[in-house]
Amino acid sequence: METRHLVLSIVVLVTGVLLVRGVVGLLNGDIGTVIRQAAIGVIVFTFGIALVSRWDEVG
Repeated sequence: METRHLVLSIVVLVTGVLLVRGVVGLLNGDIGTVIRQAAIGVIVFTFGIALVSRWDEVG
């Protein structure tokens, strides 16, 4: 497995965990947790996708 694919897998895994935490927060009525998980998830996902797409230029 290439390192690029490993990084993409980790990004998807972390984003998935953040999504699950956000859903649990939503079900518990904790809007602060939902907003925090959504914001962090967007940042991690955006950074990860940008890193993977520009892998040859960066590394």
